[in-house]
Amino acid sequence: MDDKSFSVVDDGLLIAKGFVAAAMSAGIKDETLDMMLLHSLRPAAAAATITSNQMRAAPTYVTEARVADGSARTVIANSGNANAATGSQGMADAERMADLAAEVTGVDKSEALVCSTGRIGMPMPMDKIEPAIVQLADELSRDSAHEAARAIMTTDSVPKEVSVTFEAGGATVGLGGICKGAGMICPNMATMLCFIATDLAIEPGLLDEALQATVARSFNCISVDGDMSTNDTVIVLANGAAGNEMIASAADPGYAEFVEALGYCTEQLARKIAADGEGASKFVTVKVTGAASYDDAYAVARHVTRYNLLKTCIWGEDFNWGRIAAAVGAAGVELDPARVEIRLVGITALDGGEPVPYNLDDAADAVKEQEILIEVDLGAGLEHATCWTCDLTPEYVEFNAT
Repeated sequence: MDDKSFSVVDDGLLIAKGFVAAAMSAGIKDETLDMMLLHSLRPAAAAATITSNQMRAAPTYVTEARVADGSARTVIANSGNANAATGSQGMADAERMADLAAEVTGVDKSEALVCSTGRIGMPMPMDKIEPAIVQLADELSRDSAHEAARAIMTTDSVPKEVSVTFEAGGATVGLGGICKGAGMICPNMATMLCFIATDLAIEPGLLDEALQATVARSFNCISVDGDMSTNDTVIVLANGAAGNEMIASAADPGYAEFVEALGYCTEQLARKIAADGEGASKFVTVKVTGAASYDDAYAVARHVTRYNLLKTCIWGEDFNWGRIAAAVGAAGVELDPARVEIRLVGITALDGGEPVPYNLDDAADAVKEQEILIEVDLGAGLEHATCWTCDLTPEYVEFNAT
């Protein structure tokens, strides 16, 4: 993207002015970082997307209710315990976490959001969490961006963060995000959390529109194992500290640049999740073109990323393109097999419904690469979609056997 309107930087979540954060180990997991507090020093617009899992975790209800008015300033998050399937006590604990975070940061209760990630069905260790929230407030600073990214990790092998700057109405704006996720990943707004901070001044309604649109083409386009989490949440806060004139419509200066920057950040974070799938050895991109509609293209790409027979085949480094064909046909999209083209790692295997001869040695070598590209042309239109996944390995089973 040589003509992009933003610059990629390495500052992390706190590239956005007027935000502070802190991270610590409360002992929820072990001695690693497991709690994070993010706070805006000034009022902020807020938006969120929440999992559609019907067994949602208690924090998702608290966050959804409090972000409904389009404003928030504080986010408290923990890893190591999902606070899901925990009944009325879990709901009370989520409310208490948010209320205490509001108290220690000096904001109204309605301005504090809460997220959790980790094991499902376990009571929250509030005897550890409550004093940790108080301590986190005392340690808020502009220097904790990278620690915040590590504090929300569970089975992630690496922290996931991205940050950019762009221009809006003559002002330089910062936008940074962190996320976590490696298993139970198949978002539909795994266990997946994402926090984004920007110092852009923007009306809450527009902020929400931009978030919904970018999440649909980033986080909702990844799958590690086809399992939707109880806790998936993406939160964005925008506090206006950059000093740009308030963006109140899509036609205002800076809005298009913001959407492009936000889309880049959410896509990069989503790709990092897919690449870091539990036990994964290969990162897989699925591009579907020639669809009659975006929904058709998305449905096919999404189904291919969730097709376990194909994912195990990729781990085994077998050029078995027939499994792609099976996945495409099982996606529930009306298509004409005689118009379908399939390419695996750049090698055409099916064209117009007819198998294409290929060099077996070249194919065997190509599937040994760490990054695998699957391309499907449906021959039915001009729409396209891209989704991302990883291979399915024996290590994934070991990760999730207990």
